[in-house]
Amino acid sequence: MTDHNEQVARREIAAEQVYVDQVYDRLDEAAVSAQALAREGHGRARLGHEGGLVERDAMVFQAARRIAALDAAHEGLVFGRLDLTAAEEPPRYIGRIGLRDADRDVMLVDWRAPAAAVFYRATAQEPAGVVRRRVLRSIGKRVVGVEDELLDADAAPEQMAVVGDGALLAQLSRARDAYMHSVVATIQKEQDEAIRAPARGVTTIGGGPGTGKTVVALHRAAYLLYTDRRRFESGGVLVVGPSGVFMSYIERVLPSLGETTVTLRALGAVVDGVRGTRHDPPAAAVAKGSGRMRQVLARAARDTTPDAPTRFRAFWRDEWLMLDGPALAALRRQLLGGGQRRNRAVGKV
Repeated sequence: MTDHNEQVARREIAAEQVYVDQVYDRLDEAAVSAQALAREGHGRARLGHEGGLVERDAMVFQAARRIAALDAAHEGLVFGRLDLTAAEEPPRYIGRIGLRDADRDVMLVDWRAPAAAVFYRATAQEPAGVVRRRVLRSIGKRVVGVEDELLDADAAPEQMAVVGDGALLAQLSRARDAYMHSVVATIQKEQDEAIRAPARGVTTIGGGPGTGKTVVALHRAAYLLYTDRRRFESGGVLVVGPSGVFMSYIERVLPSLGETTVTLRALGAVVDGVRGTRHDPPAAAVAKGSGRMRQVLARAARDTTPDAPTRFRAFWRDEWLMLDGPALAALRRQLLGGGQRRNRAVGKV
């Protein structure tokens, strides 16, 4: 029986390798196209007018971003496959980025796309149209293993093979190294719900040590950039961690998820040109980390900003308006007294 299982596994791995090779070939073609776009963009600078320069900058920028995304996606590019109950629908492959073939048919679904959500959320109790979920394990471009979960046995064709002990056990058995791995192939349903939660303010991800809070937070950053890039990329995305060692540990995660536009900073290096090196005495560190600091900071936010002007002068409807120090202080108390945030407070004089 063991020999038979190994033969089935080798056959399935070989079959998946054929498709993965096709995807990598398409990835190389996409990289060549992006490089050609960059060359064309540089050529626009020779048109001799400002419009050509604008076109050059736009084309080169887009090409550079695409090349960076394609380069980052090479490791473990294809990691998932869904076999669906719809007989006419081909297997749906899930990967770190999305790719289409020359005929514009989908070869690989980006893990952040709505069509990929079922890869993480389907269960045996609620298969959501999924018969078999497969995780592909790869080293570079070579498929070295597959792990299957049969979610709807009643809908499975008689010849469908099921290999391995499941995606979760495969992930748990992986050896750790000096860098945090992306676990995008084995995100669990509850984690996926946090990653894809609506962007309506602050999202808090809680849990004990080792439960994957950091990984989920990084995947959420990549997901938000994918679903609403104009909103989040225009202002920039900053990931802040407790130390430089920690940031080095996680620095490979976001590029491996298809994102190369996020800035990562340690807490002591958030401001350009400023690097924190001094450590507070233990007693001071305990005080600054306590809940009481929230009240201290709230009072500081309500107080007058250091070096704030003591007079305000504005021309309004054919006359000059003047506010002295006491008037400005009264206006500040009026605006901030209702609990409004400083940067959102608006008042009428």
